Amino acid sequence: MKKILICLLLIFFICGCTNTSIEKEEYLNYIEELKKVKESSKEYPFNIEIRYDQITKKEIRYQVILDEVKEDITDITMICYHNKKTEDIYPSIGIFDDKESLLKDKKPSGLILVGYIPYEKDLKITMKVLVKYKINNKEYKIYYVSKK
Repeated sequence: MKKILICLLLIFFICGCTNTSIEKEEYLNYIEELKKVKESSKEYPFNIEIRYDQITKKEIRYQVILDEVKEDITDITMICYHNKKTEDIYPSIGIFDDKESLLKDKKPSGLILVGYIPYEKDLKITMKVLVKYKINNKEYKIYYVSKK
């Protein structure tokens, strides 16, 4: 009985480590992909907006808001990258946690990624967002690039 329990624990531990490793690799691949992106995609079935708020003398909060879907979108993965030095990871949805869905005229009506960067008087930031999603089981990927 003890051997069976130990084997089950080992299998659980190995599977858990493998998933985390795959998720980390996926995350890093998306970051490398975003670093190469130069411009936004032409069309996408939602609105996307980036807001900046100075919350302390030393810190700015940014919010990447995806809302107002024009049709039902499922299996959403979203990640944001910026060109400022950070000690945190870049915010994401659907990589380390479950993928999300947004249905037209239903709640929740949007998704928000939140991150923080050091305050600078002349904030010159390039924000890049990758959104992968499905419509009727067909997969799409778009990029959104914003310069402030």
